[in-house]
Amino acid sequence: MTAAADWPYGPYTIEDLDALPDEGVRRELVNGWIVMAPWPSTVHDHAAKVLERALDRAATDAGADIYVKGPLDINTGPAFRVPDVAVVDGPAARAARSRGARAYDAVDTLVIVEIVSPGSGSERTDRVDKVFEYAQAGIPQYWLVDLQPSPAITVRALGDDGRYHVTGSFPEGTPLKIDDPFPFTLDPAALVE
Repeated sequence: MTAAADWPYGPYTIEDLDALPDEGVRRELVNGWIVMAPWPSTVHDHAAKVLERALDRAATDAGADIYVKGPLDINTGPAFRVPDVAVVDGPAARAARSRGARAYDAVDTLVIVEIVSPGSGSERTDRVDKVFEYAQAGIPQYWLVDLQPSPAITVRALGDDGRYHVTGSFPEGTPLKIDDPFPFTLDPAALVE
């Protein structure tokens, strides 16, 4: 069963999305349309968990007040996206939870990570659509993780022009090193070990 069968007309709201039965599929609300997101493979899922744990550990070691989770609902304005991993400002995350927010706000999100699933319908979305959408939402960093043919992380930072600019590409064997929003180092090879 697909969202289209239950909701033959649009545009839709977040209430429409939430009213759909839980069928074990991931859905996003994009510009008023409900989009099915492919369920990740075991390799994809493992990489997301490794990255989430490494980011959380580094933030804790640095004493950074942040919330790391994946997947996590993020409200970008025109959409409710479900990135593989997100780093959210800690006080803003607690405030969202205390008010019972449906999703975390993009304005409070520091880093978004998407892991590419080659050949899936989401690959183009991760490489093109989300680059513009996350930049427009003001998210400071967007990381794109490729696991094939070998693990690599491309880091994009939001420039003064409101667009993302690649600040580094890190293939396995070349550790990703950043200082913002907290010191973090990871060899992409760890994502597939």
